[in-house]
Amino acid sequence: MINHLEGSLERMESRLQGLGFTVGENDTIIGPSASEGVGDISPLRLSLSPTDRSPQVEDVDDTDWGNIYTSPPPGPIRSSASRSPSPHMPNLFGQSSQPQAAVPCFNVPRYLGGILNSGCFSMISQEGLEWIAQKTGGESMDHLTRLVLAEERDGFIADYPLHCISPRRVFCPLPPQEHIIRLVERYLEDFNVTFPLFRRSDLLLLFERAHLDMRFQSPGQWAIMNAVLAVAYMLPDNGASKQPDHQKSWLLLKNALEAVNELYLGPPDLRGLQGLLVMVVLFMAASAARPCSFLISVAIHISDQLGLGTTEDISIFTEEEKQERQTVFWLAYCLDREISFRFGEPPVQNDEAISAALPLDAPNCLVYSMPTNDRAGTFSAFASACKLAQIRGEIYQRLYSASATDRPFHQILASVGELDRKLQAWKDSLPSEFQPESPTLFHSPPVSLILLHMHHTYHNCMIAIHSLIAARGINSAQDLSDHPGYTINPDSLSNPRVLLSASLTSKAARASIGLMKYLPKDDISLGLTMYFPTVALRRLASSIVRNPRDTGQIYNMRILDQAEAFLSSTCSSTTSEGMKRLVKNCAEFRSLAERAMKECV
Repeated sequence: MINHLEGSLERMESRLQGLGFTVGENDTIIGPSASEGVGDISPLRLSLSPTDRSPQVEDVDDTDWGNIYTSPPPGPIRSSASRSPSPHMPNLFGQSSQPQAAVPCFNVPRYLGGILNSGCFSMISQEGLEWIAQKTGGESMDHLTRLVLAEERDGFIADYPLHCISPRRVFCPLPPQEHIIRLVERYLEDFNVTFPLFRRSDLLLLFERAHLDMRFQSPGQWAIMNAVLAVAYMLPDNGASKQPDHQKSWLLLKNALEAVNELYLGPPDLRGLQGLLVMVVLFMAASAARPCSFLISVAIHISDQLGLGTTEDISIFTEEEKQERQTVFWLAYCLDREISFRFGEPPVQNDEAISAALPLDAPNCLVYSMPTNDRAGTFSAFASACKLAQIRGEIYQRLYSASATDRPFHQILASVGELDRKLQAWKDSLPSEFQPESPTLFHSPPVSLILLHMHHTYHNCMIAIHSLIAARGINSAQDLSDHPGYTINPDSLSNPRVLLSASLTSKAARASIGLMKYLPKDDISLGLTMYFPTVALRRLASSIVRNPRDTGQIYNMRILDQAEAFLSSTCSSTTSEGMKRLVKNCAEFRSLAERAMKECV
């Protein structure tokens, strides 16, 4: 890509010199005058097209044109009959009394395509062409515009040959402008506060443009607009009706999906990445594993191309842009680990490819900065959530990945102990009032949703870590020594909590079920959250089925009965499909546990 752009730059300089321009000491492009000793070659008129050349121009090779400077190199100047420094370019330089220092022809960024978010203007943008016109004294730039656009288009097609390979279809037109503003405000108030992908000003500016037609939008902008509106229609009281409009939301989501091919096959785009992550959340709320896995892989691919997970070349961005890129990267990282855990698939993002440190500050969203009673300053829930996502990735890699299936039992035991220790250290790093099972929680609804997810995730990690030991029926050191796959190893019992795995998983399952009374009401948040109590209910039921004669299972059975009664009463007053699925799962798990207890009597 860089080589192609450098070649395009050299050809453009050759064209400029062929039109009679050069660069002085102050980097200002001026036309040649009689005092410069041009010789017997008259300057080309500015109105000449690139194909209308002087008959005195010769076809020559450009082996000595090895730099990107328009000033001639020091030394004797060849006569007009000699070869010019580039094909189709006359020798416009006369004999110079003093050699001039080579100066760059343009004092603009190296990257000219305007594809990457480099913080600089593009040479072919309106700003870039105005800059060139200013440097050339206001001369007409029509011929230069056509030339640069043609060169850039050819290079873009060479780098992204499959970009725009298929046209976008529109399944649903965008709503009227006044309706759009209400929907976007609802999205910002109810969704962006907990999933802060966008800056408020940027999102409002995108929707306040005069033209919302697909033809005027880039793939990333089109994906964002439709995905955001799809989320807004799923929220209650979305400005159009009091109930979610599932049909409208699905059609807008299909609009957004039409841009996925362009986002994947085209140049990396931060806006496109943000749109993909919104779509991932929608499919995750519907428990759709395959779309989630595909979209998050595309998103991580774009994130890697943009270098969001590295600390290189970030000095060109403003502090606000750095904050936005950091937030988008860690949200993508957390979603990748969430999908891996939920659907049992390997994570896409490799931890070894990340050089960016964990975020120290919360995003530009006040609900992530929480005042504490026992510490000075505020608590950053965003940084703690990112750290917990790292632990979840480690749990999958060391206990559930393909490479972990053939490990000896004593190594699994050691990994369980180490991962449990890391999870407890994460819990202790939280302020006391925000730790799981703390009685002083959920002070206000936005904070409740953030802490609710963190606490559900903590209990889910506890279940995932200790289930491998509890499933083997190990409740004491004697059980461990009788296990056929166990060999004495000092590291395997470095954490004695591994002998309490059965009780720890049941305790975590009961705590997660206890959080069901805080289940959110809107369909998206409920769809994202219902995974956790479903896993907890299944875990508690399997504990009863595995050991129904244990007297402690009577209490667990009572918990299942209470959970089914609570969910059934809640389901009667809602139309949510997610809540209906949760009630159905709870009834099935309770029925299996009850049957096991009856058979053992």
